[in-house]
Amino acid sequence: MHKIVCFDFDDVIINNKFIFKLPFIGRKLRTLELGAEFIEGRLDPKKFNKFASGVMKEMTGIPVNTVMRILLHMRLQKGARETLEAVKKKGYKIVIISTNDETFIRKFMEKHNLLQHISHIYAAKFGVKNGLMTGVISGDVIKTEKTGIIPKLEKIYNIKRSHIIYVGDGLTDLPIIKKIGTGVLFNPNELTRLEVFASRQLREKEKKGRLFITNGKDLRSVLEFIP
Repeated sequence: MHKIVCFDFDDVIINNKFIFKLPFIGRKLRTLELGAEFIEGRLDPKKFNKFASGVMKEMTGIPVNTVMRILLHMRLQKGARETLEAVKKKGYKIVIISTNDETFIRKFMEKHNLLQHISHIYAAKFGVKNGLMTGVISGDVIKTEKTGIIPKLEKIYNIKRSHIIYVGDGLTDLPIIKKIGTGVLFNPNELTRLEVFASRQLREKEKKGRLFITNGKDLRSVLEFIP
């Protein structure tokens, strides 16, 4: 049986706590602002699919190379490199589970020479045709609030879900944290903290030492909870 640590990507491995703008190409100059709710994971997970689809429709016709070029300017989270290296040294397989685009995640990890630490990436896929964004986003991570990945992990890595560790930061990470063994919330926003407090299941998990919340902006803070 393998040991698994799953990481969310946005605001965990990558630092993107801002609203970025993507220029529309070939149209009247204007910008698409991806709202703070989307970027910081403040959306109710049940509404995320609809919201993400709406955002993607607004990107229809933009060259995918332009999107990737802008996204690749994002910064690596402080301590992310050291955290991934330490987790791998402890003997864990590292899996990324994200609602961001799989191709972008791979390119970003390659750019920072970190892809060799990653065993698997489960992520969404931006629709692309003839080099242009189609406005479609797909993938189990969107449809199932990430929880649909759990059976795949159990099968591929011969592991029980109770032995999976998941590191996330926002509301969209809570459904999967409820279903696996140990959850670690890295510097979560206030809405996420309130949801943890309001959920009897999550409070019980925290009381039993299976849910931890870290403060600060250095990802190495999660290492304390990965034995």
